This record gives sequence, C-alpha cells and structure tokens, in this order.
Amino acid sequence: PDNWALISNVVHAFDTFSPSYKVHPIIEFLTQTSVDRNYNFQQSLNIVSIICQSIQLSISSTADFRIMTTDEQWSLIQRNMRGIWAFYCMVICYQCNLFHNTASKSIMRPLYTSDDVEYVKSITMRLDPDETLIKLMLMVLSFSSNCFAVNEDHNIKRDSLLTGTFRLFGSQNVYVEVMWKYMVYRYGYFESAKRFCELIKIMLDEIKLASIIYDDNKIHHALVDKIADDIKQTINIDGSENIPLWGKTGI
Repeated sequence: PDNWALISNVVHAFDTFSPSYKVHPIIEFLTQTSVDRNYNFQQSLNIVSIICQSIQLSISSTADFRIMTTDEQWSLIQRNMRGIWAFYCMVICYQCNLFHNTASKSIMRPLYTSDDVEYVKSITMRLDPDETLIKLMLMVLSFSSNCFAVNEDHNIKRDSLLTGTFRLFGSQNVYVEVMWKYMVYRYGYFESAKRFCELIKIMLDEIKLASIIYDDNKIHHALVDKIADDIKQTINIDGSENIPLWGKTGI
C-alpha cells in the first residue's frame, strides 16, 4: 500500500504542475501562424523556461525536498536540475507534438541547431510509452548524487551536500525501489530489466547532448543560468512552504 501511495503522489505532483496545457497552445499557434523570427525566438525561450520551472515545482512539492535546508536544496538543484530540465523538456516537447513535422520542429530552430533538434527527436522515439515509469525515473534522477557532466562552480567547496551526498541515497533508493517494484508488477523481471536499461541509456545520451549544448550554446547557457538564479531567489525568499505537498491542496 505504501508503494502505491508513493507512486500516486509522484504522478499527482507531475500532473498538477504539468506545463503541457501552456506549451501545447504555443506550439500549435507557432505551427499554424506566420510570425517573425524574433517572436519565434522569444517563444522558444518561453517554452524552455515554462518546462524547467514546472519540473522544479514538481520536485519542490516532494517531502524529500522539503526536509532539506535551503542551502541543501540549492546544492541539489546545482547538481541535477540542468540535466533533469533537459530530459523533461524532451519529454514534454514530445508529448506536445513538437517533433511531429517540419513546421513544429522549426519552432526551436532559433535556439538550437537542426542537428540538435533531430537528435533529440531520435531520442524521444526510444522513450518508454509508460508515462508513470517516466515520472518515477525523473524522481530517481532528481535525487541522484549527480545528474550532469559540466560543473563550472568555482565555489564547489561550499556545496552543502559535498560531505553529505550519502543523505541523498535514502531518497534515491526509495524511488528506485518503488520504480522497480512497479515495473516488475507490470512487466515481469526480464522486460523490466530491458526497459530500465533503455531508460538509463536514454538519460546518458540526453545528458551528453545537454552538456555539449550548455558548453557551446551561449544563448542556452544564459537561459538555463537565469532560470536557475530565479529559482534560487524563490527558494531563498519563500522556500517550498507555499508549494502544496505533492501538489495536493489541503494537505
């Protein structure tokens, strides 16, 4: 029962803060309407920003995030969120049919190269169709000890989790265990192992690409850093108390 309750909470959190209802109309409008390049560029930035902020709301609504100090929360964001943001952007854009045709794919061209867009599309074609599994995987990776491959933080010694990384293992292991039990329940051991391996491979491919883009694409780099700074300011001012636990009002 506890496992199913946790799965239900995770799914509810992602569904509550899902950015699809905002992103999908933007994609539809830009696909069907002729707009100038600057407006398209601003909307591509807007899409990325909306998705990144929504995944952070989902993570911030968890009990595991709430029990951390403000400094620990920020350390976790620095470690993982750029990789998680890229993965979630890929998932949401796929669900909102961004890769459906040439017109929709061109929406992101002002921000990313056509090769990058096509490569992301190829990764999305390998995504597991089980959305619950994707959400559980995102939660596992969100509380990973490290989920990115670029670190330019010159104040790394100030990382509040530097000597306490083991504290993340408790949260990560809980989500890994419940995800595995869910997979075995639905698919059996052999199929679960195949699906898990493919999810890990997808995540590694995505992290590699996200690292390259973050390093080489100055516009993307600045956008991601700005989103991170905005989130840091929000955490410092409001914390996560104003975000409903698991996205459920009245709890």
